[in-house]
Amino acid sequence: MAARFDAVIFDLDGTLIDTEALCNTAGAEACANLGFPVGLAFFESLAGIDDRNRARLIEEHTGVTVEYTGFLAEWDRLCTQRFAAGIPIKPGALELLERLGAANIPLALATSSRRGPAAEKLEGANLLPHFRTVVTFDDVASPKPAPDAYLLAAERLGIPPARCLAFEDSETGARAAHAAGLTVVQVPDLHPTRGAHAHHVAPTLLEGAAWAGLLPD
Repeated sequence: MAARFDAVIFDLDGTLIDTEALCNTAGAEACANLGFPVGLAFFESLAGIDDRNRARLIEEHTGVTVEYTGFLAEWDRLCTQRFAAGIPIKPGALELLERLGAANIPLALATSSRRGPAAEKLEGANLLPHFRTVVTFDDVASPKPAPDAYLLAAERLGIPPARCLAFEDSETGARAAHAAGLTVVQVPDLHPTRGAHAHHVAPTLLEGAAWAGLLPD
């Protein structure tokens, strides 16, 4: 039987690395330090949204002008402090990447993180060697939920989107991958999902990979 997929494209935060809670706490702290405090629950509600739109939504929520560069610098500073203690990897992530690599399945990353923070997290978690290409916020005209990141990742791999499987945690990311024509496995992180944009919702990465036929016995 022919393999169902020729490549796998992963989201990063909340999917492969357990950084969502850490970065949300740092983000809320950065907002407070800069004079436009928001609750942690509000910051968590911005899951999967790129930083430029995140800043715009914070402005709308607080009624305070957010100086974009300064906000990112403070948020990055606080995240880097926390990363120094180690970047936690999601359960099953390393095993899945290693097994896919051993099977010579091409892997790519499609993230809404900016290039600098994405590189910092990938290097800190020692995950970068697993990927043939990494697509970040800085590489596309329109970030998630637009399909651009997934389309570019598939293009760089040289594989049609319909032959690619995506792993996502957020609604925003699942919507992007689905719009790009990929089969989507959603593994929820901080927020539950009804899977409106997913072909399968799984409790873990390994269960999702087994559903997709990536882990034969």
